Amino acid sequence: MDLDLDPQAKGVLPALILHGVIPCAPWKPTVAVRVRVLEAYRVTHVRCPHLAIQAFVKSLCDMHGVPYRPYLCQQFSIAYDLYLDLRRRTEEKIMKVLDRGSTWRMKHACPACMYKLEGEDALIFDMLTTMDGNDSLKHVLRRDKSSVVEDETGEPTLAKSSERVDNRDASDGYYISRDRVDLWARSRLGDKLPMDQSSTDEDNPCADRWKNMINDVTSKMWGIFDETGIFLALCRHGFVLVIADMIKSGELAKYPLAVVKELLNAFGMKLGAGYDVGCHFQATVANSELADEAKEKKLKCLVGSFHGHAHNRLCQLRFLATYVEGMGLEDLEGCERFFSRSNGLAKSCRYASRFHRQQEITTYAKHFDSFETYANLSKFLCNNYRQALTILKTEPALRMWMRQEGVAGVETFHDWLEEEKTYLLGLKGATKTNTETLEMEYVQKLVNLGASQAKYQVVAAEARRARGDGGTYVPGVGKAELARRHAQEKMEKDLEQVQELESALEIAERWTAASPKWVQTVAEIKKRKYQLALDALELLIVERIFELTKMNQSETGYKMQKHIAKALQARSKAVKNAIDRYNDAAAMLEPPMPQLTWEEVVEYAFLADFDILRDTHAEVRSRPWTRPAYRLAMDRYFKTLRAREEIKRLDIEIQRVVTWIRDENRFLRRMETNLRDGSGKTEEQIEMDIQMAVQVRLYRAKRGRFDAGHLRLFTKLAAEPGFTGSLKCSIAVERQGVVTRLQQLQAELASVQSGEAMDVDGGATESDAGLELDPGAVEADAVEAAGDARRRGEEMLEDDEGDDARDEAVSGLLYQISMLAVDDVREAGSED
Repeated sequence: MDLDLDPQAKGVLPALILHGVIPCAPWKPTVAVRVRVLEAYRVTHVRCPHLAIQAFVKSLCDMHGVPYRPYLCQQFSIAYDLYLDLRRRTEEKIMKVLDRGSTWRMKHACPACMYKLEGEDALIFDMLTTMDGNDSLKHVLRRDKSSVVEDETGEPTLAKSSERVDNRDASDGYYISRDRVDLWARSRLGDKLPMDQSSTDEDNPCADRWKNMINDVTSKMWGIFDETGIFLALCRHGFVLVIADMIKSGELAKYPLAVVKELLNAFGMKLGAGYDVGCHFQATVANSELADEAKEKKLKCLVGSFHGHAHNRLCQLRFLATYVEGMGLEDLEGCERFFSRSNGLAKSCRYASRFHRQQEITTYAKHFDSFETYANLSKFLCNNYRQALTILKTEPALRMWMRQEGVAGVETFHDWLEEEKTYLLGLKGATKTNTETLEMEYVQKLVNLGASQAKYQVVAAEARRARGDGGTYVPGVGKAELARRHAQEKMEKDLEQVQELESALEIAERWTAASPKWVQTVAEIKKRKYQLALDALELLIVERIFELTKMNQSETGYKMQKHIAKALQARSKAVKNAIDRYNDAAAMLEPPMPQLTWEEVVEYAFLADFDILRDTHAEVRSRPWTRPAYRLAMDRYFKTLRAREEIKRLDIEIQRVVTWIRDENRFLRRMETNLRDGSGKTEEQIEMDIQMAVQVRLYRAKRGRFDAGHLRLFTKLAAEPGFTGSLKCSIAVERQGVVTRLQQLQAELASVQSGEAMDVDGGATESDAGLELDPGAVEADAVEAAGDARRRGEEMLEDDEGDDARDEAVSGLLYQISMLAVDDVREAGSED
């Protein structure tokens, strides 16, 4: 198409951009792409990450009837990079005009979590977050094949990187730099890592049972990849707080430590951090340089609901969301939901440069926060509220059950939980029955010796018959004689092993089946076989649960689903065989342990039921908290407690969001008005401010497009029975300081005008207590209030021009009042 370039533009590129097209070359562009096309690709790509530039460009060629050429993708990529850079620069200018510094985004990412209000009730956790690593977004490091050399052993080493160095930054405040992450590497942690055996079982109760407890610091690096994934932190509503790249490693301890450090710096006190190995990570924090700060700021490490069911019961009693006071109904599994969608970016990130990979992830995170998480914020809050009310409706049925079963009161549930914890701690401190002892080995060798002796007697008798008069003559060494010699050698070998163990155990008289020691050791052997069978069954159930979840997870491909289905089919047979082995081992115990069926095992909601089966003493199964019905009632009770906590938190969060919507809209409108005001400005400044006013208006429209829907859902929720919150706007804590300062200045001004003395602190005297500035008036009529203040000051100065000191004091106070009244929110939102 033909374009008439503006001769006043500063170059060809600005002239083309003024026409709404982005050129593909800096000096003499021959191809340009419309901004609308680039924006269409950006939005489509973040909504459907599988869409690549190549497919999009091919579609454009088909629509315009032109042949596709590979170089078009490269040109489109150049234009797209420039377009994203222009968007980023524009956003930076807008944030600068709004006095919102580099840390503002993280501290104000979620209005429900972070926009605290004056006078709201205190919560056990000021903020709940979740974090986890994901290895889908890897980046293959291209290497120069010609630079491959052999090391000292003759093995080829990794070649040098063939990628061009690109130090551009596309983090946009989302990423933790590599340098800051490396501050928490093993070299800084030293020998105090809780992943090592130095950690106690009490700090990490399930470290010896699960594969996800493996020492993260010793994870092997993958030479083919540079970035092997991302480590992510979200608030409980799903807003992205911070991202860290995992570099040539697995999920090392330094990544969650670096993330927690950022969160503590940004949000301070009473932070709840969910992690799939939160029990493990709590010991990590306690033995790191974060220990003192975490303790001072009351950091609490938690375990997500889904991953928590794969931990043992003792760990669940301490970390599972159901039993942690203050958790509400939060499951802390937001990262899994985020990853199920962001995994689609893998195709575009795998072979991209470091800059383009980071650009892809950041662009997706920004769009996800603005158009997915924030758009569904009110839906999240309202659905959680209704879920909590539904749980509370089951409380009468629980009370009826308690009366029928003779449960005195709800305190009994707490007593049962504490009793179970005490019991499991005692069980964990006892000797592990699945460890083979020398006595067990001795008995087994005696059994082997008895079997070899019996076999030798049979074979020797057969050999004697073969040598007798009635035997059949066979030339050479007879088969019977050969079998006798082999049986004798086996018997002598078993005898030698028995004698060695007798020397080690200092046994003077060989044990027999009637010996008390023999009977005791045989019982321990049966118990050990039972424990091993139970462990094998538990492991298969854990694997089955995770495979079922992955199979039904969003974004799991058809081929992967078929592969998992086949694995589950084989796993089901293995589970049935494991059940048979368990039942055989359980029947051999005295007294026998309960038999399990397929239906009982596959329906286990809590893997903690396996912990109860580990104790072979009959008396433990008579305790109320071991019975399925009582355990279900106990969990239902704690669910009702969490539901009440959820309603309390939601009452606060809903009011925060309502107040945020009002304050943000007013602030942006006020800033737009200030920018359009041309008083005291040059023509050039007026033109620039008007352009920025347009950008602020667009920014406000984008930020507020979902606000009406939020208020509509909140209003509908408030009309439902059981709602205890308020939709009345309050005053934010970060704004209260400005309002308080306005009140002080107003009182000081009145004191100066009346000629009365002021306090040394600059505050008003007792006679000025009634001269308070209404915060609502400051909110609604800030500009008019500033004008009135100036006019009153001018009139006062005209009446009394003789007192220079008084004039100077009044002028200074009037100026401060005017600036605070006009720019109160701007000053409160500034981070610098």
